[in-house]
Amino acid sequence: MLRGFADLVATAISNAVARPELDSSRARIVAAEDEARRRIERDLHDGAQQRLVSLALRLRSAASTDHVGLDWMREQLTDAAAEVVAALDELREVSHGIHPALLSEGGLGPALRALSRRSAIPVELDVSVAGRLPHTVEATGYYVVSEALTNAVKHARASVVRVVADQSHAALRLSIRDDGVGGADPTRGSGLIGLTDRVEAMGGTILVESPVGSGTALFVSVPLD
Repeated sequence: MLRGFADLVATAISNAVARPELDSSRARIVAAEDEARRRIERDLHDGAQQRLVSLALRLRSAASTDHVGLDWMREQLTDAAAEVVAALDELREVSHGIHPALLSEGGLGPALRALSRRSAIPVELDVSVAGRLPHTVEATGYYVVSEALTNAVKHARASVVRVVADQSHAALRLSIRDDGVGGADPTRGSGLIGLTDRVEAMGGTILVESPVGSGTALFVSVPLD
């Protein structure tokens, strides 16, 4: 009876501790979504939208101008084409922050290879994933690697990052290691906290090893179901 009562007390204590952590995690996820939405709105308004408005005004002005020379018209069209290219580039950058088209069309492997090519530091990538995975699992895997590479560039002062993604025991497993300065604290900084929230929301696990002077390693497992 005492053993059974002790188990009940232990469960009650565990629930009491876990509930505030769960509420805090949910609050961080909601706040992160709101901030991401505001960032996208700002990027669209200050970037591509302003370029397209300027382009529309320029084209209207050119269309309403009488008796202009061919050289002047060619100059206006060249400038307009440059504005279109710049607007497309900005829209592409914004869309990368939302959800890359390559992830939806080609799956996790091609998306991670494209992400590695765009990285500011060299990435050694090894992907062993058979076919397509559930959409939310692929999105989580992509988000984890993207955030880890960003952290390596901003904070780790690393010269190379090795990323391994494989599928085993009904889970997607990720290993991301850099050769940077280490000392990353999973309880501090929005980057690692955001990763933890995202992975745990999918029922997965994340382990961070970051001894000072020996680089940082992330080990992530996300169940496929």
